[in-house]
Amino acid sequence: MEIWKRYSEKEVSHSMAHYLQTVALLKAEKGHARVGDIAEHLGVSKSGVTSMLRSLEKRGFVRHERYGCVELTNEGSGFASRTESSRRVLSMFLTEILGVPEDVATEDACMIEHLVSPEVSVELLRLTTFMRSKHPAAALFRDAYRTSPRSCKEHEPGACDLCGATCLRDSLITPIGRALQRA
Repeated sequence: MEIWKRYSEKEVSHSMAHYLQTVALLKAEKGHARVGDIAEHLGVSKSGVTSMLRSLEKRGFVRHERYGCVELTNEGSGFASRTESSRRVLSMFLTEILGVPEDVATEDACMIEHLVSPEVSVELLRLTTFMRSKHPAAALFRDAYRTSPRSCKEHEPGACDLCGATCLRDSLITPIGRALQRA
């Protein structure tokens, strides 16, 4: 099956991941998670929470009895913990290694935290850990990366073999700049 068609096969949607993380957070902060607490934390209706809890319960991520507290199963707790860790590593990689502004990195990390495969997460963690270390090669790489060209125009003519006829950076940044000027 083509990869883009498998996107919807992910076991947990973006919304579901946030519900699981919210239950875990409320349990850690308050010792319990009730429907009203979850609704207030996420800014959604109680009926929406109840509906989502039914979906999560069918998938084996939570246990919930009407008017009772919401409990994460071992699988739900593991998923909430993994997505939270994945978001933290992604944010760190994007801000500290790539130099992406924190607000952009936070938003992007949130959007992809539950989609990244375990294999990519492990290697991203490994790379981020190495790049943040005091290893001389990591320091050399960080310095070289910070001074590397930011667009095809800054390369030697014909040196960028990734973008093709159109500089990817220019095609992405220019529309953003125009939109900001119009705002």
